[in-house]
Amino acid sequence: MNLPNKITVFRFCCIPFLMAFSLIDFKYHWVAALLVYFVACMSDKADGIIARKKGLVTDFGKVMDPLSDKTLVFAAYLVFINMGWHTELCILLMLAREFLVAGIRMLAAANGEVIAANGFGKCKTFLQMSTTGMTYLLLAIGEGSADITTSTPWLNVYCAIAFWIVSVVAVLSGLIYAKDGWHLIKTK
Repeated sequence: MNLPNKITVFRFCCIPFLMAFSLIDFKYHWVAALLVYFVACMSDKADGIIARKKGLVTDFGKVMDPLSDKTLVFAAYLVFINMGWHTELCILLMLAREFLVAGIRMLAAANGEVIAANGFGKCKTFLQMSTTGMTYLLLAIGEGSADITTSTPWLNVYCAIAFWIVSVVAVLSGLIYAKDGWHLIKTK
């Protein structure tokens, strides 16, 4: 297994720590969650740079890198739902997009093709990671409040707006993948 793929596996390993630090209440747990999330997101950038620069792009990386990104982001989204933020519709839209793209990728794999992330998909991932990271940053800054969701109403507003923007981009990205993979869909 090459270095970029090891970094991708590392990102998967960060997810239980992100969940634990987010859900177990201890002093500075949001700071710990933010640090884990930041390191995991930076590992995504690092594995991509290394893979392209050293010519280490593999089919494993093309499939598992986006899957690790999705798993990381959706783990954070589960935390936010657990906190009572009403982002379920946004998350359902994003999940529908992910299942659509995964289905197209599976059809492609069955036909001997590998569909890598396109520019719009990478933009969606960047927006998901950055808005989720910003949410963790705001939680870390507000740590110490008795109930952060009610003591900082602007955080709820930020999350609602950010999640809807990302949802729209995710749906558009999914439509582009569907258009590009239509030849796979209509032949089955």
